[in-house]
Amino acid sequence: MWGRLRSRVGAGGLVIGVIVVAALIFIGFSVLQSIRPDEVNIAAGSNFSCTVLSVYDGDGPINCAEVDGQGRQVTVRLRGIEAREPDNSCQTEICPRMSGEEAKAALTRLAVGRLQCASFGPSYDRVDASCRNPDGIDISCELIRTGAAVRWPEFDREERLVSCVPPRQ
Repeated sequence: MWGRLRSRVGAGGLVIGVIVVAALIFIGFSVLQSIRPDEVNIAAGSNFSCTVLSVYDGDGPINCAEVDGQGRQVTVRLRGIEAREPDNSCQTEICPRMSGEEAKAALTRLAVGRLQCASFGPSYDRVDASCRNPDGIDISCELIRTGAAVRWPEFDREERLVSCVPPRQ
């Protein structure tokens, strides 16, 4: 087969064909490498980036484009806050004033682009983290300030969010 092909295109044409095929393989491999998600370290105490793909409800999870060390998609549970669930229920004694739908919309407006997050460690199949958006806004704090979420003291033992709670009126 190669003999017939070589006689039709000549040795120079065959070399060019091989070079073209090798270049296409190289380009294909390079493209596949560039679309592979970034791997991030989500161990407690680590800082990591989260490129937001979607938001489930008002306190997360926030689904990130990045993967962890085991190749699993990173999902963030915002530390120390509670927002209403999609059915408007809540798990704390004091419920946020915004509905579940409004809280999700508030988080969706804040969690855009690439977030910078600080890990507090695992939380079920998610990472418990505090995150800032590209404008430098602490997302959990802003959700508390606007009434989309309440501070959940049991999960804010370091009291990072105390100053975010609006004074009672």
